[in-house]
Amino acid sequence: LSPVCLGSLRRAASINAEYMGKEGWLRKQSRHLKQWRRRWFILSENKLYSFKDKKELKTPTEIIDLKVFSSVKSSEDYTNKVNSFDVYSPDFVFSMVADSESEKEDWIRAIGRAIVLSHSKTLVKDPHSDEDDDNSE
Repeated sequence: LSPVCLGSLRRAASINAEYMGKEGWLRKQSRHLKQWRRRWFILSENKLYSFKDKKELKTPTEIIDLKVFSSVKSSEDYTNKVNSFDVYSPDFVFSMVADSESEKEDWIRAIGRAIVLSHSKTLVKDPHSDEDDDNSE
């Protein structure tokens, strides 16, 4: 991304440029109408942002918090779409399609890493918590 795009993106969606993992075009399936729409996606830390246009990054069409998702894997058998993959939560499956097999694999790796890291951050014990594990008797 250009410095101008990064600046407007950080202001608009609170994305930290240091933690930007991946960006690119994907098609995503809309939740209600189940239509496939082309969107520009940016993966940053534990969030996946989608935009209608990569030049217009002021307002994401969707912000997906990966903390609530448990896994990501290829889904061509399920969607009948080449280069498709799904991101799974206990309540929802989010389907996307990449432009190529290598892009699909890159997205699966990047999103999978972000899911694992988001879960490991929530498991780190807060040293300021009031719980006293050793003296609970």
